[in-house]
Amino acid sequence: MVLDYGKQAAWPNGFGAQESPIALHDAQVVANLHLAVTAPYRMQTELDDGTTIKLLGLGQVQIGTKAYDCVQTHFHVPAEHVIDQPAALELHFVHQNAIGQLCVVAVLFTKGAENPLIQQVIDDFAPGTQHAEAIDLSALMPTAGKVYHYLGSLTTPPLTEGVEWYVIQPKHATVSAEQAAWFVHQFGTNNRDLQPRNDRVIQCFDLE
Repeated sequence: MVLDYGKQAAWPNGFGAQESPIALHDAQVVANLHLAVTAPYRMQTELDDGTTIKLLGLGQVQIGTKAYDCVQTHFHVPAEHVIDQPAALELHFVHQNAIGQLCVVAVLFTKGAENPLIQQVIDDFAPGTQHAEAIDLSALMPTAGKVYHYLGSLTTPPLTEGVEWYVIQPKHATVSAEQAAWFVHQFGTNNRDLQPRNDRVIQCFDLE
């Protein structure tokens, strides 16, 4: 059954105290967190899951002393997290470490110039199918910008809590209005509503 974003109140398990997404305001600036890509994000499979394009493959990020391996990537239009104002698109790199801890690195894209890598994903999309797709998405992981970290949940059922979120506001990352509109035409809007912060600490650090 395809997930219905028009009936989010009926989703199971969505009443915890650490749900995502949230508005990322009043963050504490910290200097002891660092995020670095340690293996390229080389996708091998592209599939239509009914609500978005999902890509499966390899990749790794190092955050502090912890290494997380990429499980999958997917797109939300419009973006789910809000910093200054809503962004056009949010790309989720979903990771897991050796003990099963989930970590999502989210990248926010504003409307502007066409993004050639995202356009390749769109051009290769085949509705209702799963197919081989050799594409390196490493260039979509920013190298400069602000990173916002907090503890939250998955944004789709089962809405599992205890997820480490690192939301990147890049210095420059865009998608065109036409690209954002393509996702909405194909899937409808697929952003979960903002959830209560509930006094959670949000940390912020520079990506450099």
